[in-house]
Amino acid sequence: MFFTYTGFFTSMGSLGILAAAVTVFVEAVMLIIIASIYRTRYILTEEELVVKATRLIGGEKRIPLRAIRSVERTLIPFGLRLFGASFYGGHYYFPGLGRAFMTITNFSDGILLKTDQGNYVITPGNPENFKKTVESNTKALIDREKKVDESS
Repeated sequence: MFFTYTGFFTSMGSLGILAAAVTVFVEAVMLIIIASIYRTRYILTEEELVVKATRLIGGEKRIPLRAIRSVERTLIPFGLRLFGASFYGGHYYFPGLGRAFMTITNFSDGILLKTDQGNYVITPGNPENFKKTVESNTKALIDREKKVDESS
């Protein structure tokens, strides 16, 4: 608002108009990021975990439950962003962990998934319940596969 006023109603001339245009662009990007955070979904099926995120941070990720090696509660770690959108997620490098894909929808804590495909840091609304559900679905999938193998 201030830059719009400055651009059109003061003697700043074209510099004020440029400042107004930059401000509008930055506001539009921030609104897109906020809308993307609200549209992010974590969908758990019998065989996979689907992280539905926008292309701003790398798009949808499908994680087969049989590929999950560990599910751990974690605080949002400090990392170096390799690709993605600030305060929303993307591909990061975390000291002591390495590369990981991260989505941030809960700004306090989340879950670290170590898989055969790589590491994922996700932040569902209720991380403890989500962790228990992922673990129970993974165990159920492994049990079903064992029964099929034993019956063959």
